[in-house]
Amino acid sequence: MTLSMQNISHRLINKSSPRLALSEYGNWRIWQEGLMSLANRLRTLREHATLSQADVAAALDVSIPTVSEWEKGKKKPARARIPALARLYDVSTDFLLNGIDLRRSDMNESDEEKSLVMLYRDADPQVKISVLTLLRAAAYKK
Repeated sequence: MTLSMQNISHRLINKSSPRLALSEYGNWRIWQEGLMSLANRLRTLREHATLSQADVAAALDVSIPTVSEWEKGKKKPARARIPALARLYDVSTDFLLNGIDLRRSDMNESDEEKSLVMLYRDADPQVKISVLTLLRAAAYKK
């Protein structure tokens, strides 16, 4: 049976702990500081999700040997595959690539900050540049 991304995501969501609990791996520092390679993160995330390489290959429409090469560090996933991998494993792309989870709940983002981020994402590129310039100038004045 071929599994789709939706079926695999459904399996992950219905697990008792859908989000990766990094403390399960004993050494948060290894994950946090990006000391673990992308290949090791991919393998560990897949194993945590109790998925086979065939499941991942089917969900991402790649071959099983491709998934194996990613996990062995022989090849890296194409840039276009990174968001799909992050969704599959329910982690941020930052965590997947760098071992840093910017979605962690202990960051305590206020509603105002969340609103600003959403406005920034929807803004025109020139407005984004202006906003960043203004914020950087304000930060340097402190």
